[in-house]
Formats: sequence, structure tokens, C-alpha cells
Amino acid sequence: MLSRSLGFLFLLTAVASRGASQPAVSGTVPVVVDGNRVYAQVRFLRSDGTSRQAFVFVDMGSPSPLVSEELFNELRLGDKAPLRIQVGNLTAEALPGSVESTNWFPHFIAGKRKVEGLLPAGVLRKYQVVLDYAQAKLTLAPPGALKPEGAPVPIRINEKTGLIVVDASINGASYPLTIDNGSAYTWLRKSAARDWVAAHPEWQRGVGAVGASNMRMASDGVEATGTLLRLPEILLGPVRLQQVGALAIGPSETSDHFDMIGWYSSKNPGPVVGWLGGNVLRGFCLTIDYPNRMSYWVSQSPPDTHDLDQVGLTLQFAKGEYVVAGIAAKKERPTVEGVEVGDKLLQIDELQTKGASWGLIFAALHGKPGEVRALVLERKGKPLRIQAVVTAF
Repeated sequence: MLSRSLGFLFLLTAVASRGASQPAVSGTVPVVVDGNRVYAQVRFLRSDGTSRQAFVFVDMGSPSPLVSEELFNELRLGDKAPLRIQVGNLTAEALPGSVESTNWFPHFIAGKRKVEGLLPAGVLRKYQVVLDYAQAKLTLAPPGALKPEGAPVPIRINEKTGLIVVDASINGASYPLTIDNGSAYTWLRKSAARDWVAAHPEWQRGVGAVGASNMRMASDGVEATGTLLRLPEILLGPVRLQQVGALAIGPSETSDHFDMIGWYSSKNPGPVVGWLGGNVLRGFCLTIDYPNRMSYWVSQSPPDTHDLDQVGLTLQFAKGEYVVAGIAAKKERPTVEGVEVGDKLLQIDELQTKGASWGLIFAALHGKPGEVRALVLERKGKPLRIQAVVTAF
């Protein structure tokens, strides 16, 4: 009897030992890349244990979770209930009281997918995060669960916000840059860019944001007066980024002269000169090991040096409509004729702009230099038809 009892005890110990040695749970979900931004298909968990599927905007440049007002009420979020998001087999949580509702959600991306929330750096910073653009997958894992692959680049982190910074070498000098996949394009401080352009005039490609560089679509003049650049090389330690498109911005033209880069720096571990956006990151499988303060880079595709071959319109999004905020210039000459600031953009070839996603708008304005896009605009209540040529910026 004793031998049987000891045998049974040994069996239980062995089973427990195997269970304890099982790898920590990680979660992988599909993502959609629309306009260089990443949207993950996750499940929101209700307080009764049920769940429903939805898309979230994955943003390493935002500190706090946001959800639609409808979802906020449905999940009964407030000062006591945490937000729980199931990413594959892993459940990520945001602390009670840290989640806000916003009228920015819901909105729709390509394929009429409904986006209802934001998965921010403040939540991601607890995990190892793998963003695989080529495979269209997002993976979250507990600290130490994954063995990262790729060239290692150290990061610094703001413990409160989760935003991360790397040291980048541009034109022989070192500059702090944020890794921000939530930004569709790389933006840099204009004062720094002036020094680069003074030494290398060919780096400047135009004035006025076009395509994905026109990602904010605000009315403060920041994008309309921004300088388009093509930087031959940015070095992140062993990682070489080539032919990097960027928009160099200064303070706003409004009365407060809002300094966006200065405001953005306040969310970071320290002052930055800008951020690396989706136009750069989408060429990699990127692992951010937040707990170990390290990033890992695996190159997947060459840079797209024609991403800014666009009809040269800087757009503003206002009250559900796309409005012309500026005409982009190249070599000090406007690239589109017959269009004025304030015109509403109604149609691009066959695409009706009302209700169209940001990514679809700029895909329609993109093309080979010299190609023509048929635009329908509205000026003072009257329709206007323009044949606009695609320009290589």
C-alpha cells in the first residue's frame, strides 16, 4: 500500500512539474494595415464573462486606452471596472479609471471594418510585442516568454506613458526619435531639418504634406507649411534605414503657435526631434521588448521610394468632409492648378470621398508621375472638375 501511495504521489509531482514548466501564455491576432496604421482584431471581455469581437487601433505613440462611448457603456467601464482586451490567448488589462470614451470612435477603415478602441503604449509596455507587417500579425507575450529575433537596438521608456525612444544617427549626428507605429508617417522638427537641407539641398522634395505624410489633417497650417524630405540614411545602431520619407514641421500658424514636437516630447522619456512612423516600420518585423528595454529589427521589404508620388493636395478633415488645406509646391511652384484652399474634395476618379477611409483617399491620389486623376470638387456650393497630375515628391 505504501509503495502504491508513493507511486501516486510521484505521478502527481511529475504532472505538477510539467505544468509549471509550460511556457507562459502569449497571444497572436491578425491585423489590417490601412494607410500605414495597424488595426488588430481582438475581443473585448464583458463583466459577465462574455465577449465580442472588434478592431482596435494599435498605437505605440498614445499613453492611455480610448473606446467609443457605446463600448464604454456596454462594458460598464468606470472607476472600478478594468478594460480587458483578449489578444489571442492573452488577456491584457487597463487599470480601472484609466480608460476614456471619445467620439473619435467608432470609425471605419478599408473593407468597412469598424474600429472601436485604441490599444496604447500604456498597456503594451507590460509585454513583449511583435508587430509582423509582412505576416499581418500582432503578438503579445509576458516578459521573457519569447526569444526575440533581429538586430538589437536599445530603447528608453517613459514609465508613465509607455512611449519609447531610440538614438538615431542622421547626417553624422545623434538625435532621439520615438518609435510610433500609430503615426502613419515619419515627422521631424523643422529646425533640425533646416541644417540638413542647408548641407544637402537635394534632400528637400517639396513643401506641403501629401499622401501618408498628411496624416493629421488639421486646420492649423502645420501640414500645409511642412517640408517634405527624403533622407538617404538613418542609422539605429546596427539597423540601416534607407531613403526615409519624412515631413519636417514647425509650430502651428494659429495664435498660440502650438509646438507639436515639444508637446509630443512631454510624453517621452525626454525631448525628441520627432518619430519614426509607419512608412518606415512597415518594412520590418519589429519586436519591442518593453520589460528589457530593447527593440529587435528584421528587415522584410525594401523602402518604398515612390510613396509620395501623389496629387499635390494637403487635405483637412472637417465635419466628415475632406477640404483642401493647401497646394503642395515643388521647386517653389504649385503642383496642382485650378484648385483653391477651402475647396471640398468630393470625388477622385470613381471614388466618392464621403465616408471613405483616410487610406483609400491617398491610395486614390497616388500613382505614377505624370498620370492624371479626375477630381470633382465643390467651391461655394458649385461643382468643379479638375484634371490633376501626379507629382513625384
